[in-house]
Amino acid sequence: MDVLSEGEVLATFDKLVSEGSIIYQPYETISEDCEGYPLEFRICPSLAKKPHTVGTKLDSSFDKSQKWGPGSDMFCTDERLKVAKLNNSHDLALNLFCVDRPQFVVLTLDSYRRQHEPLDLDDFKAALEMVTSLSDMYLIFNCSEEAGCSRVHKHMQGLRGPPTAFEAFVGGDRERSAIPFQYFVHHFAQGFGKAEAKELLGVYEDLLRQTRGVLGKTVTDVCPHNVILWRDWIIVVPRRRAAVGSASANAAGMLGSIWVPDRSGVDEWLRLGGRSILKELGVPALENGNAR
Repeated sequence: MDVLSEGEVLATFDKLVSEGSIIYQPYETISEDCEGYPLEFRICPSLAKKPHTVGTKLDSSFDKSQKWGPGSDMFCTDERLKVAKLNNSHDLALNLFCVDRPQFVVLTLDSYRRQHEPLDLDDFKAALEMVTSLSDMYLIFNCSEEAGCSRVHKHMQGLRGPPTAFEAFVGGDRERSAIPFQYFVHHFAQGFGKAEAKELLGVYEDLLRQTRGVLGKTVTDVCPHNVILWRDWIIVVPRRRAAVGSASANAAGMLGSIWVPDRSGVDEWLRLGGRSILKELGVPALENGNAR
């Protein structure tokens, strides 16, 4: 993929926002410390129009938008959303509902691929193209509805880094002990720029095998999990559910960046307790230390 000009991308993004083809507004940020685990709540009024669960219909203002392929449940409101092709297997596009300026989505060109499927070699080839071509973007994948996805067309997302709680995952024992749920992590010493997609796939498949063990899933079961790629690290988080009441999180949320449409969403998290919610969404951390 050709290296993109951030200025050109932002100019297109701002133009599409002004025309209503991208839903984005400035957001308010509230930070909380959950016994050493940092949470950043983003209050994004624009998310009120976003479908939050699989099967939810899009806002009626998008009724005439074309789908992103015959098997897709995602919408392309404007051809200018499409930024590039990745690996000849994925579209890199500007996201329709954004919490970052800009925010990307990486969709399979095969619009019948589904979000409950694990990542494969083509996914990792596309992911590496994105994270090595775009500055300071991290990649997330929400595998299945229980892991926080709201659309079933297989896709990943690109967000501005760093993930809020990332340092806890790569720090010492004290930092890692603050993480309330189990996870698996691997560092690529050669860096993403020199790593091959097949290497990432091999590591991911091993972490996914461990994730299945934690969740009691077989290789034929859907295995809910989140994936995060950032600064030469891969993190995999086993998931048990998407939400506790109205408090929900995707991959970014499990790493501390929680998106809500209004203040009531923050209040619900604080009422139930951030650590308690994260333990229910994931798998509670082991007493003798997190899975590694």
